[in-house]
Amino acid sequence: MSIQGRLSAEHQKDDASRPTSVFKKVHKLISSRYALSVGAQALVSGFHFGLNLILLRTITPYDYGVFAYAFVLALFASAINNALISTPLTVYTPVVKNEDERSQQEAMFSTLNLLLFILLIGIGVVYAMVSDVARPISLSVTLFVGVYAARQYSRSFGYARFKPLITATGDIAYVVAGIILIALILIINKDNTAVSQVLLALAGANLVAMFIERWRIHGLGRRWLTFANIKNYGHVWLQSRWALIGALTTLFLGQAHGLIITWANGPGTFAPLAAGMVLFGPVRVALMTWQNMVKPELALALSDNRGEAVKKQIQKTAVLMGLAVLALGICLWIAWPQVHALLYANKYSDQPMGFIVCMWAVITLFAAIYNAPSAALQAMRDFRVLAMASVYGAIISGVLVALALYFFNPETTLLGILAAECFMAVYLTRVMLNHLKKDWQ
Repeated sequence: MSIQGRLSAEHQKDDASRPTSVFKKVHKLISSRYALSVGAQALVSGFHFGLNLILLRTITPYDYGVFAYAFVLALFASAINNALISTPLTVYTPVVKNEDERSQQEAMFSTLNLLLFILLIGIGVVYAMVSDVARPISLSVTLFVGVYAARQYSRSFGYARFKPLITATGDIAYVVAGIILIALILIINKDNTAVSQVLLALAGANLVAMFIERWRIHGLGRRWLTFANIKNYGHVWLQSRWALIGALTTLFLGQAHGLIITWANGPGTFAPLAAGMVLFGPVRVALMTWQNMVKPELALALSDNRGEAVKKQIQKTAVLMGLAVLALGICLWIAWPQVHALLYANKYSDQPMGFIVCMWAVITLFAAIYNAPSAALQAMRDFRVLAMASVYGAIISGVLVALALYFFNPETTLLGILAAECFMAVYLTRVMLNHLKKDWQ
C-alpha cells in the first residue's frame, strides 16, 4: 500500500468530508502560536548555552565531561520516549476526530510514558548500587535522565493538540525554575560547585515544567491520574519499533564519539569535544523543536493529499536551515580570538579547540540539511526507511570513530561523525523526494 493509503485509510470518510479551508484555518491559527513557541524554546537554548558557559569556566574538565555525558544519556532516553511514545502521539492522535477515542489513545501513551520513567529510574538505581561511580553523581544522573525523558511526552502533548502555547509555558517555567535553582547553588557553593547538584537542579526545573504543562492540559481534574490498557499499542508498535531503531541509531551516529571516548578514556578526554559542541547546542535544540512542531501539521497535510505543498516546504526549510548554520559558522570564524579567550583559554588551552569547533560547524550544517526530510518521512510514518538509513549511518560513525581513536587523537573522531551525517543528508533527501514523486504525481 502507498504511503498515502497508510496515512488516510483509517479516516477516509472524515478526510473526504473535510474542506480544504479547514486546514488553511488551522494552519493560520497555529502559525502565530508556533512563533511564540519557538521564542520560548529559544529561551531554553539560551539558558542551556549560558549554563554551559558558566560550567566551562567554573568546574573541572572531568566534571564537565560528566555533565556532558549525562546529557548524552538523557538524549538516548528521550529518543526512546520520542520513538515509542511522543512521535506516535503527534502522528496518530491529531487525525482522530472522535474525542473519546482520542482521549483513550492519549491515556495509553501517558501510561507508557510513566512505565518508561519507572524503568529508567530502576535501571539507574541498580547501576548506582553496583558501580564504583560516586553514588551522588550516579543517582543525580539517573534522576536527571528519567525526568528529561518523561518531559518529552508532556512537551509533545501540546503540539499534538495544536496548542503549542502549552509547551511554550512549560519551557518558560523550566527556564525560570532552572535559573533560580542554579543561582542558589552557585551562591551557596561559590567555587565548589558539584556537578551532581547542577543535575538535580535541572531535574527539578523539568519537574516544575511538567507540572505546569499537565495542569494547562488537564487542569486539576481526575485526568491527571488517567491510565489505559496498553494492549491497543500493538498496532502502533508495528511502526514504532522501526522508529525506535531509527532514533537510537540516529543518536548513536551523532554521539558515538562521546560513548566510545568516555568508555575507553573517561569523561576528562570527552570534555574538550563536548566543550566545542556547546556553541552549536542551541542550533540542535532548535532543529528538534522544529521537528516536534511540524510533524502533526505535515501529517495532516499529507492526509489531505497536499504532497506538492509539503515538498516545497521541506525544500525551502532545508535551505534556510543550512544557511542559518553557515551564517553562525562565519560569525564564529570572525570572532574566534574573542570566543577562545572567553571560553577555552583557561581550562582547554592545550586542546585544538579551533579544529574541534570547525568540525562541529560542518557536522551541524549537514544535520540541519536533513532535519526537514527526516520530519517529512516521520509524518509519512515511513519509520522503516528512517531506521535502516540510521543503521547504516551508525555503522559508519561507530567504525570510523573507533578507528580514529585507536590510531590518532580523540579530536579526529569527529571525522567519523561528519562522514555519517553527510551520508544521512544525501540518503534521506533522496528517499523523501522519491516518495513524494511516487505517491503524489
